[in-house]
Amino acid sequence: MEEKIPDIIENLEMVSAPDPYAWLWWTLGVLAVAGIAGAVVYHLYRKKKLPFQEKPPIPPDVIALEQLGKIRPLMDEGKVREFVLAVSKVLRYYIEGRFGVKAPHLSTEEFLFHAEKSDRLPLEYRPQLEDFLRQCDRVKFALANMEQPQLQGLYETTESFVLQTREMPKEPEEAKEAAPPETAEATP
Repeated sequence: MEEKIPDIIENLEMVSAPDPYAWLWWTLGVLAVAGIAGAVVYHLYRKKKLPFQEKPPIPPDVIALEQLGKIRPLMDEGKVREFVLAVSKVLRYYIEGRFGVKAPHLSTEEFLFHAEKSDRLPLEYRPQLEDFLRQCDRVKFALANMEQPQLQGLYETTESFVLQTREMPKEPEEAKEAAPPETAEATP
C-alpha cells in the first residue's frame, strides 16, 4: 500500500491572494509619519528652536553698555531718581551676569555680604561698588538729591567698571599655533 502524499495545490486554503492595496497602506503610513515630522520641524523652525537657529548668548557687558546708552537721557533731563534706579539696576544685572553674584534682588547689605564671600568678584572693586551702591541708596531711600556732576560720576563709574571687568574673548589655540614665532632681528 502506497501512501498517497497530499498535493499542496489541492489544498487551496494554504494559498492566499496578496492584498492588492498593501502598497497603498504602506505609502499612506509613510506619508503620515513624514507629514507629522514635517509639521514638528516647521513648528520648531517658526519658534526658532532648531539647533542651527540658536544665537549665541549676548555677553553681559554688551547688554550693560547698551542699557547705559539708553538711560543717559534720564540724567540729561534731570530725572535724578529714575536715573539712579536705572544705573543701579544696570550694574546689578551686569554683576549677576558676569560674576554670578545674585545682585538684582538683594539689598545693598545683602549684596555686599554675598560679594565678600564670592571669589569671582575681584577684591579691588568691592570698595568702589560699596560706595556706588550707598550713593544710590541715599537717592532711592532717603530721597537725597544729586547734581549733574554726581550723576555723571555714577554713569562713568558704571561704564568703567563694565569695561574693566568684562570678559575678554579667548584666542583660539589654532590661531596661536598658526602665528609665526617672534624672531629677533639679526644685527649685521
